[in-house]
Amino acid sequence: MLELSSRLKTVSEFVRHNSRVADIGTDHAFLPVYLIQNNIAKSVLACDLRKGPLFNAEKTVNQYGLSGRIELRLSDGLDNIRKDEVDDIIICGMGGTLISDILSRAEWLKNPEKRLILQPQSHSEDVRKYLIDNLFEIKYETVCSDTGRVYNCMYAEYTGISKTYPDYYLYFGSLIEINNEISLRAVRKTVRYLKVRRESEEKFGSEQNYNYFDKIISEAEARLNELQSN
Repeated sequence: MLELSSRLKTVSEFVRHNSRVADIGTDHAFLPVYLIQNNIAKSVLACDLRKGPLFNAEKTVNQYGLSGRIELRLSDGLDNIRKDEVDDIIICGMGGTLISDILSRAEWLKNPEKRLILQPQSHSEDVRKYLIDNLFEIKYETVCSDTGRVYNCMYAEYTGISKTYPDYYLYFGSLIEINNEISLRAVRKTVRYLKVRRESEEKFGSEQNYNYFDKIISEAEARLNELQSN
């Protein structure tokens, strides 16, 4: 049986039982193999933009004798996937800006029956913004630690309902409400990043943007102080 890293194991826990899965940017296809071996997914499309990673994926799939359950497909994001082929869509191992671009090219994702499972390695705010602007709701969000790095993971579904969120939500999501060591590490890292953005706006940008980042930082630090006092 294949063992996953904690990063990919977290992703696997968001996949619905007996669903048809697309793993975008599959690389070595470790996640598709795990999903089939553990009877989580009914079938998996293991997709990648380049032939090299798909060759690696093919070796893994053949090693575990799962060529009949996992289909390898050359695809730029979701461009070569039909809406009737998959239920759960996994996109991890890439930045939030690229993830948002991939999602924007697949209008068929705006279907309440589809589930988006996303793990941006950077710029999670771009993913949250895309989801909010396009009337998806983030149903659950968490973080995990893997080889000393903190990874943010979420799943979202289309509701078609517009909701209002506080300004800080784009940068922290619901992580700021989770009082554990890993999530607090993620929140503090984001606060440091926002302070750099605020300093840049103070020196070279606009007062409006400076005030925007200053407000978000103040709200986040107030919440951190509240958590630490409990």
